[in-house]
Amino acid sequence: MKKIYQIIGLVVLMICSIVYDFQKPEVVKKNVVSLSYVILEGEFLKNGKYEFEGEKTIQELVDEVGVSPKANMQSLVMDKKVEDESRLYLPSLHEGAVSLNHASQEELMTLEGVGEKTALKIIDYRQQQPFETIEDIMDINGIGEKTYLRLREHLCL
Repeated sequence: MKKIYQIIGLVVLMICSIVYDFQKPEVVKKNVVSLSYVILEGEFLKNGKYEFEGEKTIQELVDEVGVSPKANMQSLVMDKKVEDESRLYLPSLHEGAVSLNHASQEELMTLEGVGEKTALKIIDYRQQQPFETIEDIMDINGIGEKTYLRLREHLCL
């Protein structure tokens, strides 16, 4: 008799388990707004972390945040999408800014710490694809964040 109760108990447990597996849990979706952000530096009127919804182009970001009158707008590609968690630097307009996309090897070598080999690497890179932001210079082997931070105020696109 004890074995029959054990078997009945196991069958009931299996049926409950099967019924439970087929039940789908309720999915509760709330209106969750995911914010993106970018770190703004340089001649933007608002510096630091800037949060926004959805996708934005650099032009839309500039229109919202504003830039100082001495901003070098040639350093930005306005129709480029702003990447979430990225950093944008807008240098000030001054004579002697070196264009990453147009400067000759000799002009690139006028930058502090840029020699012949690094200048050639910059030229090779832009022949493959043009620089879209001055931060792209860190994609070049041998140019890290410290070098970028030292050079960025002297660069434009």
